[in-house]
Amino acid sequence: MNTSQPVRRSTKRHEHCAWLIGLCLLLGGPFASAAPTATAPAAARPETAPTTTPARDLGPKTAKVGGWQPIFAGVDYAMAETQTPRPLKVHAVRVSLNEPGIQFFVTPSNGDRPRETDGLKTSTFLIRYRCQVAINASPFEPFAKAEGDPMDVVGLSISRGDMYSGPHDTFGALLITRENHARVAVPPYTTRSAYNAVGGFGALLRDGKNVAEDDKLNPRTAVGVSKDGRYLYLVAIDGRQKGYSEGTSQAETAEWMRLFGSHSALNLDGGGSTCLAISDGKGGAKILNRPINNDKPGTERIVANHLGVYAGALVPTSAPGAN
Repeated sequence: MNTSQPVRRSTKRHEHCAWLIGLCLLLGGPFASAAPTATAPAAARPETAPTTTPARDLGPKTAKVGGWQPIFAGVDYAMAETQTPRPLKVHAVRVSLNEPGIQFFVTPSNGDRPRETDGLKTSTFLIRYRCQVAINASPFEPFAKAEGDPMDVVGLSISRGDMYSGPHDTFGALLITRENHARVAVPPYTTRSAYNAVGGFGALLRDGKNVAEDDKLNPRTAVGVSKDGRYLYLVAIDGRQKGYSEGTSQAETAEWMRLFGSHSALNLDGGGSTCLAISDGKGGAKILNRPINNDKPGTERIVANHLGVYAGALVPTSAPGAN
């Protein structure tokens, strides 16, 4: 029948096309891309996640750190610097709490005068009280126009048993006993055994753990204690000086404290207040870092209180073979 012929021709055409497609698939022709391949989907391929160092660790991990150099009996100094993740200069003093002759001194009360203390620069405090080392300590108010202006300490301040400024509700403190046992305390804490103490802001390290905020870059002053309680660390990090030293966050500061040996650490007043000084051995002071008060590099700020260290002079050692 006429109606059946076209059907047979159509079937042959389909069979012919199927044969051509099969041949193309076999030979890798233009239809080959339509066939499934043995390659695993991208999602199924194992990938190795890139390893990155947290920003807060970069400075300490890339720093050039000088060895501890004795500067007084039981007191050593080290300096570190890096260009990663930004230019930084860090100064550290390590005090051996077991060394005979080591004593501490905090800015005393100004007695019956207004407010709590008379403001001084760190170098002036060191010279006036004949310390071997001095570092700025607690936050304060108001800003002073001249040395000797009355100021208030914000938070704890104890000078040789005299607590003239009480603990802050949320800020931590460094407590030192008469026997030179030092610890970093966070509220609530007792001051019962403290002979000298300075308040600060928040803790940086607690039991070796970084508990600090990853906040803005600033000059930093910090104190820390080693795990075995043998050493107290006083650290000044310069900042706000582009291309020279641009400062750290609190979280970065914690890692610098860890690098030097701290197991617990406290953030003290920083910014334009940051200053670490030592005696020059001639009745004067040598400032180890480069302070930046009022955006002027090399300029000290007047602050309300300091932590000072008394230490003996180094005993000269004879050269090998000397008589």
